[in-house]
Amino acid sequence: GSALKENGRVIVTGCMGAEPEAIRGAYPHVSAITGPQDYESVMAAVHEAAPAPHNPFLDLIPEQDVKLTPRHYAYLKIAEGCDHACTFCIIPKLRGKLASRPAADVLREAEKLARAGVKEILVVSQDTSAYGLDLGYAESQWREREVRARFLDLARELGALGPWIRLHYVYPYPHVDEVVALMGQGGLLPYLDVPFQHASPAVLKAMRRPGNQEKTLERIRAWRAIRPDLTIRSTFI
Repeated sequence: GSALKENGRVIVTGCMGAEPEAIRGAYPHVSAITGPQDYESVMAAVHEAAPAPHNPFLDLIPEQDVKLTPRHYAYLKIAEGCDHACTFCIIPKLRGKLASRPAADVLREAEKLARAGVKEILVVSQDTSAYGLDLGYAESQWREREVRARFLDLARELGALGPWIRLHYVYPYPHVDEVVALMGQGGLLPYLDVPFQHASPAVLKAMRRPGNQEKTLERIRAWRAIRPDLTIRSTFI
């Protein structure tokens, strides 16, 4: 209250930021409210309340940052690393364990790409189906509300932004059924890029690779029942 009287521009962050309704009820004129350890949301709120002065060097970079793809599509990385320890794979050693980005961070980047004219966003990570598991599916603030770092929630929000959303490297976990059911709503395309591996149970076991042939085929049949027009592209054979 004292800070609002002083200059009228206050951003509330930290543990109390996890209770935005209570804060808004007492102080409806705060500029923004963010939860604990939510660096990206804090900085976005600061820049909105107090825009940075013109910088002749940094301002040459477009709002969506520099990307190497053609104008009409762009890749959007939602996580880094992988928690699986397959015998043939070096990704966990090179990139570490699964490290998901907060949902609000991903959505802000997607929104920038949409404003820049991108028509198709290709969602990527080493294990897209596991998105948010390392964060405990924590919520982060996006457009004055909380969004969970969960594959289903993120897919729903991305699909509402406008561009086509194409999902890559989606392992056939059971909860993917919920995402398939969303396809065709908004911009979420009926398409999955699935990193299939060798179908022999003995080879999969030797590779310490999760999944087996019968369960994978059963999962695909379930997806087809939900979405008959679903296109599945196999990344690896």
